[in-house]
Amino acid sequence: MSQNETSVFATLLQRQLVQLVRAYEICDQVCSTMNGVTPAQGYTLLSLPEKGYLSMNDLSETMELAKSTMTRMVDQLVEKELVRRKPDAEDRRIVLVGLTSQGREVRATLENALQDFFRQVEAGLQEEERHLILRSLERITGLVREVLTRCC
Repeated sequence: MSQNETSVFATLLQRQLVQLVRAYEICDQVCSTMNGVTPAQGYTLLSLPEKGYLSMNDLSETMELAKSTMTRMVDQLVEKELVRRKPDAEDRRIVLVGLTSQGREVRATLENALQDFFRQVEAGLQEEERHLILRSLERITGLVREVLTRCC
């Protein structure tokens, strides 16, 4: 590929990814707003196990957010009575976070709405396209993460 072709490809790739991200953000907003949570709060609920607890450190790592940001997010969800905090039985310095019954309901509703949305997207794709698209998205995600680790 010539430099000009590479530049054109990079531009087209960026445009498509921006459009995909924008469409996904709209989906997030609609799904979350229907359940009274922000998209970030919705992803936090989806990151927690349906039953049991996750430490704040593990939740921060899963969400790829700073601990201070995760603390504020959990504070908001505690206030909405969607999650609860409790100290770890063995090490009280460790804070565990788990879903309340209301949080499990909202999580299930969000999960079902997202699955329904993506089933509709999937229905528009041919079988051979599905595998190619998944492999391509996995490859692009890996490359984006690789470049981010080198430059940031």
